[in-house]
Amino acid sequence: MMAGRGFSNDELRLYELLQQFLALSDDETVAGRIIVQGPDGTIVGDATLAAVDVEAATDALYRMNVQRAEALNVADEAIAAVGDEAEAFLRDGGAL
Repeated sequence: MMAGRGFSNDELRLYELLQQFLALSDDETVAGRIIVQGPDGTIVGDATLAAVDVEAATDALYRMNVQRAEALNVADEAIAAVGDEAEAFLRDGGAL
């Protein structure tokens, strides 16, 4: 990022994401590297990650994705239940 200019909210969020990776552990062994780029390809920064960092980040993202999928499934089930009720209502001639 270039000094002397303001940053967009998206750029700041990308920088914060990078900071979260950097804060994972003090382990200095290198199992991988993450390079964070902005939408125009400019490099926000990079972080080297130890194996324990890769595992922690992967596990956290996995849990988040599972929670989102479960929330979507609950919403889908609720929508399906409303649809079933509407079909029954119409089958009964729309009578309350």
